[in-house]
Amino acid sequence: MTFAEYIKDKAFLLALHLSCMFLLFGFLIATEYPAGFCVLIAVCWALIASAFFGLDYCRRRSYFSEMSKILEQMDQRYLLGEMMRDSLRLEDRLYREMIRSSNKSVIEKIRAAEQEKKEYREFIESWVHEVKAPITGISLICGNNRGEIAGKIQLENSKIENCVDMALYYARSDEVYKDYMVRNTDLSEVVSDILVLIQLFVKGEHGFAVQRVVGDQ
Repeated sequence: MTFAEYIKDKAFLLALHLSCMFLLFGFLIATEYPAGFCVLIAVCWALIASAFFGLDYCRRRSYFSEMSKILEQMDQRYLLGEMMRDSLRLEDRLYREMIRSSNKSVIEKIRAAEQEKKEYREFIESWVHEVKAPITGISLICGNNRGEIAGKIQLENSKIENCVDMALYYARSDEVYKDYMVRNTDLSEVVSDILVLIQLFVKGEHGFAVQRVVGDQ
């Protein structure tokens, strides 16, 4: 808040002070009051008014500067109303209560949205686990019955499983870190598992097989 902005905000009150000062000065002159005393009264009035407005400006600037710093340091800025300090001014207290009431409504909506999102994620996870059971059953049946038809079924079943995994991954997109584990592993085992998965696709759709060759090194 700049001093010019403060003066603009207090323009009506300043105009009222000046008007009263000139009226009093004119009244004293009209009643033949000594001119020197009239000037002294006007000067004292001006000094007292200037001191009052100057002190009030410093207090208001300090208050809003503190609020700005708090707002910049907050991650959840809709909680500003809870962080505002108490003030002796009725105007500040009313603003704080209005901000708190407004923020309370926002917080309730955020919590409702988070709850809906949590319920949706739990539903997707439950659905995925239920769908995984028949997918695993189909894979076991196809694995025990070798043949062209079984291979095609296994291929399509793998596609369904990938789509289900994608749905689960999307549902957990805000908590992706829970789907990963950082640990030491054997790269050859990882490659073997990947080859088993992609072999169904390349063999079923392109007609050639994938084979892993491990060298002496």
